[in-house]
Amino acid sequence: MRSEPMGPDPTHARRRDLAGTLADGGWLRSPEWRVAFETVPRHLYVPRAFGFTSDRSAHQAIGSDDPRWLDLVYDDQAITTQLDADDTRWDHARDHGPVLGTVTSSSSQPSLMAGMLESLDIADGHQVLELGTGTGYNTALLCHRLGADLVTSVEYDPVVAEYARHVLYEQGLRPSLAVGDGAAGVPERAPFDRVIATYGTTAVPPAWVAQTRPGGIIVASLNDGLGAGIMVRLVVDDHGAAHGHLTPDDAHFMPTRTEVPTRIDELLRAAATGPDGRTRTARLPAIVPDRAPGWAVLAALRYPGIARVTLHRDDGTVQWLVHPDGSWAYRDPATDQVEQAGPRQLWDLIEDAHDQWLALGAPDRTRFGITVVPGGRRVWLDDPDGPRTWPTDADASDGWCP
Repeated sequence: MRSEPMGPDPTHARRRDLAGTLADGGWLRSPEWRVAFETVPRHLYVPRAFGFTSDRSAHQAIGSDDPRWLDLVYDDQAITTQLDADDTRWDHARDHGPVLGTVTSSSSQPSLMAGMLESLDIADGHQVLELGTGTGYNTALLCHRLGADLVTSVEYDPVVAEYARHVLYEQGLRPSLAVGDGAAGVPERAPFDRVIATYGTTAVPPAWVAQTRPGGIIVASLNDGLGAGIMVRLVVDDHGAAHGHLTPDDAHFMPTRTEVPTRIDELLRAAATGPDGRTRTARLPAIVPDRAPGWAVLAALRYPGIARVTLHRDDGTVQWLVHPDGSWAYRDPATDQVEQAGPRQLWDLIEDAHDQWLALGAPDRTRFGITVVPGGRRVWLDDPDGPRTWPTDADASDGWCP
């Protein structure tokens, strides 16, 4: 990496303080990664950003001439860098005021980045594949730790990729950068010792497993509609499968743009205007929470496709569960009644997961794991070869599988 510039650097103390915060919080544990966070200048990779308005209803433009900029950059928080896959939105917000939009690119929260990088258990000489170059900041951290020639990174958005390439090259870094669908990996650079994904996907793509050496590690976030924030650390075996536990992180990444998103609004509209369902009293002590405990993690892993929508009303909070097959459930807080209809009784499935979790002694998320094999995955507690494993098909038996 290019050496530090001569003379005082106004961001040096900020980088040191950020690294100290991450170390104090337990996210940074190794001296190599601490030095990387102290050295790599995050502000160069985030010269402009979006911040929320005071009521968090819209996004406002924050540039390098804004007195809030460096505070934002060197705080332990994710930073929105793009809305609606449209790079003109920042200029519009700067010139005309706050805008609405969907976040499509960001610089991830440093503590989450540090935890993922530590989970990779990187050693000198490891070849690393990063999915989601984004701003290039995480790429730069990898280059600092390993050397740029051992780092391969893929970005889907060509405009985002070009900016990251420019800043990395300005810093004297020449990793292998590609533009395309990260799900395909980079076969011409494989095999890799480590794979890290900085965006969320509903499942671990087969190419990531196939392009990882036996004994190699994959760290990735799995998006789910219940908001469980699932992060997994998988180890690839000699037979083309990958096994691993969930990490303790409550991780929420933007979804990959190559997966067709579930149209929650359409599912809600169909549920609200369709025929009435069956009604009963809810058994759960509370609605599915925003910060998911172990039982919600189990439900999210077992029943992919279920999405949770929480709406706040004057008389309390209501919650819908919807599924692309047309199933839905609605919980009314005033009466504690649940109404549900469709091929699957969604609230029943969630409550069954809660009952199973209690029967297991209320384990935390780190005791759960997944095995990824060609064509699917299975969920387990403590040991992939142990007695407590579950299918992930909602139509399958609710019992443990042998």
